[in-house]
Amino acid sequence: MAKSALQSAGLQGENAPDLGDALGDTLGAALQLFLGQAMVMPGIPAAAPPPPGAGATAGPGMFMPPPAGGPVAAMIEPLAAGFLSARGLLGENAPDLAKVIAGAVAQGIQLFTSTVMVAPGIAIAGFVTSAPGTLTGAAPQASAIEGVASGLCSGNKIQGENAPDLAKALGKSIADALAQLMQRAMVMPGIPASPGATAGPGRLM
Repeated sequence: MAKSALQSAGLQGENAPDLGDALGDTLGAALQLFLGQAMVMPGIPAAAPPPPGAGATAGPGMFMPPPAGGPVAAMIEPLAAGFLSARGLLGENAPDLAKVIAGAVAQGIQLFTSTVMVAPGIAIAGFVTSAPGTLTGAAPQASAIEGVASGLCSGNKIQGENAPDLAKALGKSIADALAQLMQRAMVMPGIPASPGATAGPGRLM
């Protein structure tokens, strides 16, 4: 996916496949971190009257934003630097490139927590959610992430003729990865609930 984004943006030099691999590895590791940290905030509207405390959630759930609910750029940057190094991308601009990748991925995750929600209708039994929940809303758009990536390139001394293409590729690859995450991730059962709302945080699986 990352290699395809680089090619479609016109980045086809000899190092493009290695950059695609490093970007893909960074995305995978960052999203794994996000899955471990992501938190659905308490207070999802619910209709579970006692007894027996059964029903379903009746409104959307919101995600807690980073840093409590996901990795920030400072956590992702060492991953990006390590993956670039492992692919032999060791030029003087490699640390700057790691900063750009990390910042763009972190911004994508930040946008995800603000635009994606937990869908209503999660079953509740005995004042606990008893089925997995799905996600709804809109995953971040490539154009929004591209704009952030472009600013990061300018701010980190990556200003050559290929900088706009790099920003475009980052926007597309990050947006595509987050769209897939939205389709595949689910909210784990077991969220405590009161008759009118969830009473504890939820986690993704």
